[in-house]
Amino acid sequence: RRLPQTALHAAAMAEHELQELESSGWAHGTPADGMECLATMEDITLEDSNYVEFQSAPSLAWSPCMYSEAVVRRLLDRQFEEYVTAVQNADCEADLKRRLGKGPPIWLEDKHALPLPEGDTHVVRVWFASNGKEYSAKLRGALEGEARQQLWDDLRNFLLTSEKKEEDKKEEDEKEQNKK
Repeated sequence: RRLPQTALHAAAMAEHELQELESSGWAHGTPADGMECLATMEDITLEDSNYVEFQSAPSLAWSPCMYSEAVVRRLLDRQFEEYVTAVQNADCEADLKRRLGKGPPIWLEDKHALPLPEGDTHVVRVWFASNGKEYSAKLRGALEGEARQQLWDDLRNFLLTSEKKEEDKKEEDEKEQNKK
């Protein structure tokens, strides 16, 4: 029995146009029996047209993605923007430092659903079984080179400003304690 498309799937399909790439010539596979999307828990099947594979570099090996097509499309569309927002709104110093340590993302990534083979550094392509086409795994809005470095510096300055405010508050609190 086939489930109707979710609202997430419909919204993801309506989002930005992905950069279609010339076929790599790879003979893509099929989903394993019982495969489920790690995000939505929906079945991933050829019948549901939601199976995805990803290619990682530098090996250029193809692997099955553990997310459905709708989730991958959503990540490609929003992962960069959500990174920047998460840094700006962080309320956990450890999380903020971890995010800033890696820097702004350029390529689609998720260590659980898109695990990279040993020695590979990033995902470069995705393939959707729904239409048999390959697309760039570069995130919408992602910056590279000097522009990425400038954003990274700006976000680090945001962290330093937050840390300075926290230090100032601690000093104020200590002064108040010493007055008593």
